[in-house]
Amino acid sequence: MKLWRMVAGVLGFAAVATGITPAWACACGGYLPDAESRARAYGENALVRYDGRREEIVLSMAVHGVSKKAAWIMPVPAAAEVSLGDKNTFYGLEAITAPKVVTRTTYWPFRDLDITGRDGSVGGAPRGAAAVDVRQQMTLGPFQVARLGGSSASAVTNWLRLNGYVVPATLATNLTPYITEKWEIVAVKLAPKETSGSLSGATPPLQLSFASSRIVYPMRLSKGATTQQTVTVYVASDHRVDASQLPDPSVQPKLLYAGRVTDRPELTGSQNYLTAYTVSYAEPSRITDDFTFTPAANDDEFQRITYITKNDGWPSTLAIVLLGPLLIGVGAALLARRSVRKSRA
Repeated sequence: MKLWRMVAGVLGFAAVATGITPAWACACGGYLPDAESRARAYGENALVRYDGRREEIVLSMAVHGVSKKAAWIMPVPAAAEVSLGDKNTFYGLEAITAPKVVTRTTYWPFRDLDITGRDGSVGGAPRGAAAVDVRQQMTLGPFQVARLGGSSASAVTNWLRLNGYVVPATLATNLTPYITEKWEIVAVKLAPKETSGSLSGATPPLQLSFASSRIVYPMRLSKGATTQQTVTVYVASDHRVDASQLPDPSVQPKLLYAGRVTDRPELTGSQNYLTAYTVSYAEPSRITDDFTFTPAANDDEFQRITYITKNDGWPSTLAIVLLGPLLIGVGAALLARRSVRKSRA
């Protein structure tokens, strides 16, 4: 009961309108809500740590709507170690990569003096089938995890169906490239402890660790999504990385941040250079590949900047109030003197 309350505290989005049918898929794997759910996975946050030999992915998906229970299908290129992730991971990463706020001061008179009590600020900071090898089954907090290998995608989807997973018609087709390449399939169920509970919002982070010769972030299952998918990937390695291979070459990811971070528990040892990208796919059906990240040409740092314009109107206003009458008086005196001279002439 206590565990589910903790999970419920993390999950908090509003329900979608009645009549929306469930959609499956997220950028790292297939999101499979139960048949009675009205929920969609529309993206996720992922921290990818890489030390040159082993990759670790910490994943939290964004679910819009309400689902009584749900599941993910996540392919990885080698045997995976699966564990619970730290629920605070992405709060810290969002704080690190947030835009730097730069205040620019102007001195327009009579502006933003708060004389009427109004806020005059400008801008602001953004806040089992026989052909399936069941390698391991375990329970991790609210997750039920199965690690699968298979001789074919249809064998894997049959196993999923027999074990209570909702299997979309396109899942076998989209799994086929991973099965052909001998990837492992991690099937994850997330269900509330209470029968009256439901799932929504950001799911509890799940952590997967596996051997890899490259930094890869699986995306090909998102081809089955029917709504826009947004993914933010934080890559922690020894150097800055470029997104050298893209899921959809026509959609370029946006760089959010690049720099060394030495004071966060998420980034330890030599894997303390953080590169963050975000991207949205309006047409997920165009996705044909995974993300691959490779070392960049240099370790140049990058941080977005949000400018806030703050007007300090008091100096110029006081100058006008105090000097205005004096200038008017001087001008009037000069005009009067000139008028006197003309009358004498």
